[in-house]
Amino acid sequence: MPALQFEIENIMKSWGEEVLKRIEEVSMDMTGNYKSLIDKICPSALVTVDRFHVTKIIHEELNQARIAENKTV
Repeated sequence: MPALQFEIENIMKSWGEEVLKRIEEVSMDMTGNYKSLIDKICPSALVTVDRFHVTKIIHEELNQARIAENKTV
């Protein structure tokens, strides 16, 4: 387990098991590096992808399509 993940786990565990059980949703970036940690310590939490990263990827793809289209004209 990477050092940062270990540190995050320890901080979250300090909140107490009762709090961790009540967490319903966790938002994270699309890499999913922390999904296994959330599954482990917040068993009832739904993991969602944060809107910033989804929007960023959509804009990058649209920009690439725009560039490709301009090259064909």
